[in-house]
Amino acid sequence: MSGAGSGSSVGQALAVLEEVARSGPTLSANGIARALGLPRASAYRLINSLVSEEYLLRHPTLDGFSLGVRVVELAHLVAPTRPLSTAEVVAGVRAETGVAVHLARYQRGRVVIVDEDPGRPLRSLDRTRQQLASTAIGRVLLAAYAPPLAAYPDQDAVATVVQTARASGITPQEHREIAAEVFALGYALAVDPSEEQRACVAVPLRTAEGRIVGALAAAAAGPSEAAAQVGALTGAARRLADALSIPAAADDRAGASAT
Repeated sequence: MSGAGSGSSVGQALAVLEEVARSGPTLSANGIARALGLPRASAYRLINSLVSEEYLLRHPTLDGFSLGVRVVELAHLVAPTRPLSTAEVVAGVRAETGVAVHLARYQRGRVVIVDEDPGRPLRSLDRTRQQLASTAIGRVLLAAYAPPLAAYPDQDAVATVVQTARASGITPQEHREIAAEVFALGYALAVDPSEEQRACVAVPLRTAEGRIVGALAAAAAGPSEAAAQVGALTGAARRLADALSIPAAADDRAGASAT
């Protein structure tokens, strides 16, 4: 939407929201002003007003903005009252957080990527599947099969998790510690040891009985930004449980503990 500079204040506000929705959190206030043909001072006043009213959110690390909770509330009011699809839930959390978001399921002790962020794909799918301790998705899988391992009905799935864990150097004690951490925090956090210090966070997807059957993960620029996404991921994970209509799985255990 261009040429908003000559419109009413309401029209200009809507134009700002549309531009943020299209461009994402990398578009700065100056960029919004240029895109819409607004004087910079006017654009700043308008953006600050939208932020204060929670129609826009400032991104914690980038220069731009994402749509705020008031926009989401309005969308819910006018949207048809049907259950959201999995794709809609994942797309919503991507728009809300402005970071890479991936959806994974666990099948027979293996990681299966259901919805990989198309704009910011996983750096290494093999690493996600094989180096379980080094990714948040893998750490949630380890928690899904927390010791004592004999308690799980599907011992083939247990054997797959154990084999993958041991092949990447995870000891039984480390497995217990990772599972205990995930249960204590309610999420998993993994930090890339490289100089970039990228980090990923994942929350479990659970059946109604409490079984962990997957994870919703976000990748961000560092541990603090990754941890800041937990609230949005947790809310989306609850909606995904309904959207996925996850059946009770025999290879998971309700109320698993790391004892």
